[in-house]
Amino acid sequence: MNSVPEYSSAEDDQTETADLKIDLELLWSQVKGKIWLPFLVAILCGAVTLLLTKYFIKDSWKANTIIIRHQKNMSSQANIPYLYLQIDFNTIMQTILVRDHLLRVIERLEISLTPEDLYRNIIISRGNRADIINITAIWHQPEMAVKMSDAVSAVFLESYSSVQNSAAQKVNSYFLNELSTSRKALIAAQQAESDFRQKHNLLSFDNQMASNYQKIQTLEIKYIESQVATDEKRAKLKATISKLTTIPKEIPLETMVAGAALNRINGLRENLQLLKLKYTSKNPKVMALEQKIATLQINSDNTSVTGRVDTTIYGQNPLYLELELEMIHYEFDLYVSDQSLAGYRLGINNTKDSLQRLSALRQEHQRHQDKMIEYRHLVSTLEGRVTDSKLALESNISDFEIIENALPPKYPERAYRKLMAITAGVFGFTVSALILIARVLFDPRVKTRNDLDPKRLIGVIPDKDTVEECHYYSAFQGLFSNLEQLRSESKNRSKLITLSSTHQHEGKSTIANALTDIYLRQGKRVLYIESVEEGDGVDEAILNPFIYGKESQWQPLNVADSIDHAYFVYDQDIYLNYLDKTSFDITINTISQDYDVVIWELFPAQRHLQLYSVINNSPAAILLIAKSLFTRKDNLNRVSNYLSEKNIKPIGIILTQVPKDIYHA
Repeated sequence: MNSVPEYSSAEDDQTETADLKIDLELLWSQVKGKIWLPFLVAILCGAVTLLLTKYFIKDSWKANTIIIRHQKNMSSQANIPYLYLQIDFNTIMQTILVRDHLLRVIERLEISLTPEDLYRNIIISRGNRADIINITAIWHQPEMAVKMSDAVSAVFLESYSSVQNSAAQKVNSYFLNELSTSRKALIAAQQAESDFRQKHNLLSFDNQMASNYQKIQTLEIKYIESQVATDEKRAKLKATISKLTTIPKEIPLETMVAGAALNRINGLRENLQLLKLKYTSKNPKVMALEQKIATLQINSDNTSVTGRVDTTIYGQNPLYLELELEMIHYEFDLYVSDQSLAGYRLGINNTKDSLQRLSALRQEHQRHQDKMIEYRHLVSTLEGRVTDSKLALESNISDFEIIENALPPKYPERAYRKLMAITAGVFGFTVSALILIARVLFDPRVKTRNDLDPKRLIGVIPDKDTVEECHYYSAFQGLFSNLEQLRSESKNRSKLITLSSTHQHEGKSTIANALTDIYLRQGKRVLYIESVEEGDGVDEAILNPFIYGKESQWQPLNVADSIDHAYFVYDQDIYLNYLDKTSFDITINTISQDYDVVIWELFPAQRHLQLYSVINNSPAAILLIAKSLFTRKDNLNRVSNYLSEKNIKPIGIILTQVPKDIYHA
């Protein structure tokens, strides 16, 4: 057999309050026993409120001072400076209780109050469509109320001019500060312009720039002339180089016979020795003579080989040397001209840089001058603003006057203590009554048959201690009749009837005993199986070994004629041993052979779901016990839905111990 799943679900956890129907008769039957509670709460709330108001709400006295505002009667606003403002009357009323005024009143009266406390005790109001201000002081002493009202009025009159002129005073101070700052800035700008001229040695930008333009013109003329001369020299150099390419560098100088060549070589060598005595080996003359000797020696050797008689001596061409010297001269002149051109170009560039520098300095100097002009204009404007603000300060004068000082009040103000007490009593009664009704309406417990599934409800048993016996036994007879009909309609012809509930002490034993008595009166043999805890001390007529197949026989406990008693012990072994439906059906059929009815009082379903479902698969009737005002609807619905999901039938619900008022309602 598969393991039994958990039977809780989101739908099962919801209480059936969606279709809330209010039965007024039933509601009254449940609340009438507690109707005294809202009245008690109302009396307590009223009494407590009255005592608290007497203690915390002191008698208050009210004193009033009247102030009038006179019209200035100015014929025109044109002569009033632009900063003069005619303050709105409501605005003036709001300035009376500013923090500074309240602090001055507290200091003058020498009272230990905070400005916030004093503010709450002063009321400012305006006369009906009149330029009159009523300053009202409320205090628990009449003399102090008079002093507070007069003091607030006096402080207001003393400070009204400063309040009226506060904006003009701030504007005047602002302009004075700005004027001082602007003057300092103007002096700083003038000093910066003077320092700038001295730093760059500037006298006249126009003269210096004209001088630089004249200098650039002169240098450009010289540059052009030098460039023309340079081009002319470069053309001559090119012609000279062209001539050199057409003229041989060496030409034949003389022809000698072989013997004469040797003599000539020897003579030259002697001359070489003489030259070396005068000059070093790097001297051009020495080097030329060594070259000449080497040439003659080579020619002499060639003559010996070929057998020739005479020798031709070659030397440098004088024309070539002349052209070569001319080329060197042109190259030097061209180099000098290029240097002159570079000097002119450098002078032109330097002069242009000087012009750019002068232009930049001129722009920067112009910025200094613009700043000085700006500050001069700002100083002039601020001086006019300062003059206007001074005129505004002198024009604003106070136009308020006290026309009636405060008088000591004769009677205290009404405190409304009784009204508060009555209101608190009504409020307490209403809240407590609503709470009481809400607790009844939204009570999650089962109370009446309306809280149960009518298709499964087979009996409603009243509380035996509160109703007449005739009603009680009549309800049992109706229950028994419905039970027998439930058994007859069941497809299972088992003799087993199970009784279970969601918790202990919900009336299972009472119902089981009553049903047993009825079956005994009908002459039927009954076996009553009771589920007990392991620690209850039961040691005989225990069914556990026989049901789990550990023993082949069992012996019930005979209580009286036609009734036997047996026990099913709720111990640890029922968790360790597994019981399947087939073996249980065989066992329960064996037990039921000697009886007409077997009534089994089961344990709560949630204690062992698998065992609970196996046992309830065999009965001809499964009775769920719900105790009025005790069993929760959601718990009962979870068990009922779980049995339906497992297709365990038939199920009958019995509502027990219903109070008399609810039962008759």
